[in-house]
Amino acid sequence: MKKELMELAFKLILKNSNDMIFLKDTNLVYQAVSMPFVKMAGKASADEIIGHTDSEIFSGQQLAKRYETDDHKILTTQKDLFHYVEPITDDNGHPRYGSTSKYLVRNEQNEIIGILGITKDITMEYLARQRYQQEFRYLFDLPEDTYAVCYIDVDDWRIIKQRRQNIAEGTLQACQTVEEICRYAVDSIVNRKNEAVDFYHNFVPAKLRDIYASGRSSLSYEYERRLSDGSTRWVHNEVHFLTDVDSGHLCVMLSVKDINESKQEEQKIINAAKLDQMTRVLNRETAMESIKQVLQHESDRLHVLFMLDIDNFKALNDTLGHQAGDEFLIKLASELKNSFRDSDIVGRIGGDEFFIFLRNVMEMNQIEKKAQDILRIVSDVAKNLQVKLSGSVGISLYPGNGKTLEVLYAKADEALYKAKHSGKNQYIFSKSE
Repeated sequence: MKKELMELAFKLILKNSNDMIFLKDTNLVYQAVSMPFVKMAGKASADEIIGHTDSEIFSGQQLAKRYETDDHKILTTQKDLFHYVEPITDDNGHPRYGSTSKYLVRNEQNEIIGILGITKDITMEYLARQRYQQEFRYLFDLPEDTYAVCYIDVDDWRIIKQRRQNIAEGTLQACQTVEEICRYAVDSIVNRKNEAVDFYHNFVPAKLRDIYASGRSSLSYEYERRLSDGSTRWVHNEVHFLTDVDSGHLCVMLSVKDINESKQEEQKIINAAKLDQMTRVLNRETAMESIKQVLQHESDRLHVLFMLDIDNFKALNDTLGHQAGDEFLIKLASELKNSFRDSDIVGRIGGDEFFIFLRNVMEMNQIEKKAQDILRIVSDVAKNLQVKLSGSVGISLYPGNGKTLEVLYAKADEALYKAKHSGKNQYIFSKSE
């Protein structure tokens, strides 16, 4: 009697509810639906849905795949999903949005036998809130040079929405899960040493929350990426953190912009650059021009200029001869270049002076670590010499110590002077004005 009463009550709810209600078995086959769900699916009656799966019902296979992916996740994790906002099928060309909850259905033996879903149409409320989400809408405009944008709910760990478009020789692959996005991103990055590889390797909720909690609202990476047609192009990848106004969840917006043309021009400058003939690092003029290009195109990031001078270098030339001095400088230049990223700039000022420009610094402790590395490299290269050598380093920060290379150079040189005249074998930061 009780079971019969509950079945009658459920049928009554399906018949009279204004919400989109569905019941699926564990094979994700529909067993019952409400009339609003029937209309949302574009069908005339429940009979066209019951006994079928999403891929059989919805003409848009991407939408069907997303529904199936969500349901598989519920069955795998055995956790209900509550009130997540998602786009549902259009109404005569007008977008609609729903707030969906999905619950596991269990029998008397506590075995999972299905999924009950309830979607409320919140289109009016959602569109009203969208007017206040300027950043969200702007990022989804997909400018002409943008390949794709993807909006990810960090708390629910699912893709809310994504948009793509073809540009030039290729496009980016559509993904159904966050894990798939990360796997494809890592596999498609040509240079495995690029910091974007580590970022996507560690693209998990806990790490993203830590980044956001540290005060970072955005990150960006540049790298050469292999597209779906096999071609490679340079892209600018931006990561924006924001709080979704509907759910209150932490969300991440990923966008990928085409910078291939500008990167090729930059590469031409690098390829045509004259190297220092002896050490084979960039000469002073080329290094300074490269740094100016970075400051012009990456003015919104933190950069660092290290200026290095070798302590007691004259004694090496006087004691062991200029050939020994040249060999020391050649090896030192090679070790300095190998200890920095390909995107950083290592150049020789002249004589026994070098400068290194560290681009796009993520953490302040990275600067001191690199300064210590420079001093260690000098010590290691000079280890077997009969003359004791060390290094003095002056450091200036962009934009804190200056917004032009000329100012940064002067500040680093001044800090280097202080390092040499207050004990040597040390690094000193330039003081902000």
